Amino acid sequence: MVKSLLQMKFKFLPAFSLLLISSCSLNYGRDINSESSIPELSFSNANFRRIENGKEKIVMSAEKLEQYKADNASFAKNVQFKSFDSDGKTEAEGSCGLFSADTKEKKYGLYKDIKLHLDSQEMDIEAQALRYNAKTEQLTSERDSEVKIKNKDIQTSGRGFSASTMSNSYAFMYEVEGEVHTEQEKTEARPEEKK
Repeated sequence: MVKSLLQMKFKFLPAFSLLLISSCSLNYGRDINSESSIPELSFSNANFRRIENGKEKIVMSAEKLEQYKADNASFAKNVQFKSFDSDGKTEAEGSCGLFSADTKEKKYGLYKDIKLHLDSQEMDIEAQALRYNAKTEQLTSERDSEVKIKNKDIQTSGRGFSASTMSNSYAFMYEVEGEVHTEQEKTEARPEEKK
């Protein structure tokens, strides 16, 4: 039962991957004296819109955004975003404290107070660290990082989170707990037999 609970459908990943591919983030781990420590582009209070086929696909804002040409890296601080489907309806929206992107390797990371809301799934996700690999289409957390998932029927949390866009499912590998609410069928009371 626990295994089936943990391998539920996870259909938002294609929209989430589109968001990650078009977004950017701040690199605090660079050497101060190296050329790669100086961003090619740096923006404060930046607002972005991505338009595809004349329609708005993604809206993103960041307190600070830096791009580094030498290693195809981008970093952002205090990011808020929203993605839209082809009909203009909101697919997903969320925020995070830090975002990183390695566009060459197609690897992306969200960090610090991550909150995602997936409209089509009526699902909310909260975490402190998530990574997405666009080549393998995998969204994962660190082994010890807790991820919380809530929707109308399920409230669960666990560690060792992984999700796949290929199988449209997700799982926790460690320390899972939560609640599943099911609607009970209404049964009509039988009338008492007359004696």
